[in-house]
Amino acid sequence: MNLVRRTAIGALVGGGAFTVVTVFRSITSDGPFLASLNPILLFALIGATVGGLVGPLIGSAIEGFRSRRS
Repeated sequence: MNLVRRTAIGALVGGGAFTVVTVFRSITSDGPFLASLNPILLFALIGATVGGLVGPLIGSAIEGFRSRRS
């Protein structure tokens, strides 16, 4: 269950981060927001995939670091 939770958190954080950066980039380029909706969704999908794959690795590393410290 811990692996599934870390995967979900990683996917949400990764997808959210990529979405925020892409939306910010779209707004600052002075172009229409809806015209660049497809790239925004593509980057959100890429971010969610990367976050889902890397999330469990980072979660395990943090847990190992915390257990060694205490």
